[in-house]
Amino acid sequence: MERNEPILNGIHCEVANCVHNNGSCCCTASEIQVKNRSLHPEETMCETFSEV
Repeated sequence: MERNEPILNGIHCEVANCVHNNGSCCCTASEIQVKNRSLHPEETMCETFSEV
C-alpha cells in the first residue's frame, strides 16, 4: 500500500479483481454505492466494482 493512498475507512473488501482493491483488503475508491443482493438479502453488493 502506498503511503498517501486514499482508503475508505471501515470498508473491508475481499474482491481481489477490482481496480479499487489495494491488495490489502482496503478500498481506494473515492466513494462507493452498495445495494442488497436479491438472492441473499443479508448481503450487500458493491456497485462501484470495476474489474482489473
